[in-house]
Amino acid sequence: MKLDGIISLLIACIELVYVINLLIFAEKNSINKFVIALVSILFGYQFIEFLICFVGLQNQILIYLAFLDISFLPPLGLYTVLKFSGKLKSYHLIVFVPALFFIAYYPFVLDQFSVARCTVLYASYHYPLGDFYGAFYYLPVVATLIVLSKKWGADTDPKQKALTRLFFFGYVFTFIPAVIVAIFYPAFIFSVESLLCKMAFVFATFLTIFALRNKIKSK
Repeated sequence: MKLDGIISLLIACIELVYVINLLIFAEKNSINKFVIALVSILFGYQFIEFLICFVGLQNQILIYLAFLDISFLPPLGLYTVLKFSGKLKSYHLIVFVPALFFIAYYPFVLDQFSVARCTVLYASYHYPLGDFYGAFYYLPVVATLIVLSKKWGADTDPKQKALTRLFFFGYVFTFIPAVIVAIFYPAFIFSVESLLCKMAFVFATFLTIFALRNKIKSK
């Protein structure tokens, strides 16, 4: 029995449980709403990858939807952390411009989208502007880690520091292993979106704990 994409379904189911729990139990403050959106994005990508690899719906539109979904993860993460840190300004909406560029550009080159490989664990894709997309993807992540590390150093309230640590280590335990794997296994680069989103299950777990503990009304 072919099981390509089955891990995506497993992670999608767990992340859907996270989303449901957050919708029920997390305080609905503005930061938590962004966190729920981040976990929902991760769920959405895993579910679409399940449809592509397990169900076999390997058409360009579905691949585009996967990229549309996951393209918002880095800028929304940075935007959320800026708000959490009290640094958010109106001009920070600019962090979404690269994502909007790709979302607007890719429909014109849908014929260049294809599934290169599907496995039980991951999928790899052919798509245009891969290097440019990769740079856009990681720069907000680096910026987010910088903002979080500065906030961690500046926090004096133990509860705030604990929340900052949750967000920070969610990023570290997701993206640092990805960098290490890429160094020792260069082929990882060709499946980075898929494998990174698998690793981001750790990120979703940390975010869920963060949102359940982030209760502004009780402060």
